[in-house]
Formats: sequence, C-alpha cells, structure tokens
Amino acid sequence: MSSLFAVQAGSRGSKGLAGFIAGLSPRGRALLIAAEIVILLVIWQVLVGSLELVNAVFFPPPLDVVDGLGDLIAAGTLGQAAASSAQSWLTGYGMAVLIAVPLGLLMGTSVPVDRVFGPIAWTLYAAPAVAYAPLTKAWFGFGAGPVVFLVVISAVFPIMLNLAAGIRTTSPSLLRAARVYGASRGEIYRKILLPSTVPFLFAGLRQGAVLATIGMVVAEITGSTVGMGAVIIRSANTYNTDQSFAAIALIVLWSISMTQIVSLVERIVAPWNRKKVSS
Repeated sequence: MSSLFAVQAGSRGSKGLAGFIAGLSPRGRALLIAAEIVILLVIWQVLVGSLELVNAVFFPPPLDVVDGLGDLIAAGTLGQAAASSAQSWLTGYGMAVLIAVPLGLLMGTSVPVDRVFGPIAWTLYAAPAVAYAPLTKAWFGFGAGPVVFLVVISAVFPIMLNLAAGIRTTSPSLLRAARVYGASRGEIYRKILLPSTVPFLFAGLRQGAVLATIGMVVAEITGSTVGMGAVIIRSANTYNTDQSFAAIALIVLWSISMTQIVSLVERIVAPWNRKKVSS
C-alpha cells in the first residue's frame, strides 16, 4: 500500500514538473535552456580545465574553445569559411525546397506519381548522404558544387516525403465538397491541401535544415578546401582541437538558428498550428 502511495506521489511530482515547464513563457523556457547550458559548461570546465581528468588536447575545455575561436577570427580564417558554408547551405537548401514542394504535392495527390517516384525517393533517402561524398568529386569537381549537391540530397527528401504524407491526411470530405462547389484544381491546392499540410511541411523543413547542415559538413570535410568543415579537419590534423571545437559550436549554432527561423516563419504563416501544439 505504501508503495502505491509512493508511485502516486512520484507521478504527481513528475506531472507538477512537466506542468511547470509547459506553463513557462517562451522567455522562461529560453532562460531555463540557457541555465542548463551554463551548468553543463561549468561542469565541463571544472572536470577538464581545472581537475584535468581528460587531456585538453583531445577534449579542450570551454575557455580554450573560446581562445580557439579568437585565433580563427584573428587569422581571418573564420569569416571566409563561414561565408562559403553559408552560401553553399542557402543555395542547396533553397534548391531542395523548390524541388521538394512540387514533387511532394504531386506524390500526395496522384497515386500513379506516388507509385512511380515513391519507391525511388525512399530508396535514395535510405542511402546515407556520406555515401555520395566520394562520387561528388568526380561529378562536380572541387569547390562549391559537391557541397551544394550534398545539401540538396540531404534536405530534399524529408521535405518532399513529409509534404506528401501530409496531403494524404487531408479529409476526403473536404475535397469532395470543394469539387461539388466547382473548385478548380489550383483552388483545391491553394485553399485546402496546402493549409491542411502546413504542420507536415514545416516539420519537413526543420528536419531538412538539420540534415542539410550535416550534408554540408560531410562534403566540406571529405575534400573541400573552404568552409567550416575544412576548418574542422585542418585544425584537427594539426592538433588545434580548440579551433575544431569552436568551428563545431558555430555549426551547431547555425543549425539551431535555421530551425528557429523555420519555426518563426511557421508562427507567422500558420499561427493556429503553433497554438494548437502549445495547448
């Protein structure tokens, strides 16, 4: 009996904590996340920087990473590498969106198109992007071409497949009613299919943004002489791991920023969806 009370008390406690976190404002959640990050960095600095439990050459503490970032900025390496990576990412991600949205719409609304392109899309999506990296040098040479290609191939499929899946969840009764009232195919796309698939579309866009960053880094690490990935591999090869960690931290910050931008666009375009999720 006492164990039952303990389980119930634990359940109430967990619900209370979850309820507290869920009830926080966006600013409160941001502060909570910031506090968690600061605590993690302090522990990392103490264990590696002060107690020296791990060799700092292989796992530099946060203050050394800050110094490495300063060295990259002072050498003028960071600005050029970041500009190259950002240009390749934006180009590839933009191309992926332009390809994925119309194909996703076609796959979701046309059974023949889905049967023809669906298996091909899932097969290509199942192949890791890193598997294409050696081939991209033969296909596109050196430079931005391989990076843009891997960004496209990494981002296009999650966007396309999520959009196609979202269209299939549209209520058939809405489509029948639209046809009864004489709606054209373009109006059905614009007024019914696209609004109903907004959550799936933005979920694919966020997933594509993260995978696009992974594809970019893989391409730059495996042969590019410019970009953040090239900075990581050069720094690691010369045991300047503080600079490698600094570059990795900036890439993570970029990926998080891009997903947050997508979420911001979602809140502007479809505020009802975000309210539904938060409630």
